[in-house]
Amino acid sequence: MSDIFLNLGCSAFKLPGFINIDIDESVEPDLCIDLLKLDDHFDDNSVDFIFAGHVFEHFKKQDSQQLMNICFKKLKSHRNLLAVVPDYTKAIKEHVNTAERIIMAGGDHLMLFHKDRMRDMLFSAGFRHAYHIEDLKEIPYLLVSNTNDPRPDHWQTGFIALKT
Repeated sequence: MSDIFLNLGCSAFKLPGFINIDIDESVEPDLCIDLLKLDDHFDDNSVDFIFAGHVFEHFKKQDSQQLMNICFKKLKSHRNLLAVVPDYTKAIKEHVNTAERIIMAGGDHLMLFHKDRMRDMLFSAGFRHAYHIEDLKEIPYLLVSNTNDPRPDHWQTGFIALKT
C-alpha cells in the first residue's frame, strides 16, 4: 500500500505526490470536496502526512477545530500535520492597511490565529507534540518549484504536529 499525503485547500498550489484537495472545482483539485467531509473519503489512521497551508482561518472556530480533529483521526500514528496560518499578532506590526488585508482577507478569513491559539487547537484535537516554526522558509513544502508557490511571509506562522 502506498503512502497517502494530503494537501488540504490546495487552491492553485498543487504538490506533486499529494492528493490535492479543494472545494473549488475551478482549481481542478485531485479531489473536490468540503474538507469537513474527509471522513467520507479516508479511513481513520490511514494518512501519512497532511499539509494545510492557509486553510484553518477560512473556517469559523468550531469548524476549524472540527477539521483539526478530523486531521488527527485520519493520520497514522507517528505521522505529521503541517499547518500554516496568518498570525494576526505579527500582522498588526505592519502598516494598518496591510494588516487589515492580511487579517481579514476581504472577508474570506473567519477567525484570527496566533501561535498560542494554534497550539491550543492542536492539543485539543489530540496532538501531544506541536512545534512552532518561526522561519517558514525552512519548510520544504512551501518551496516546491512551480509557478504557484506561496512565498512565505514574515506575518505567517506554522506548526508541525506529531500524532503519537
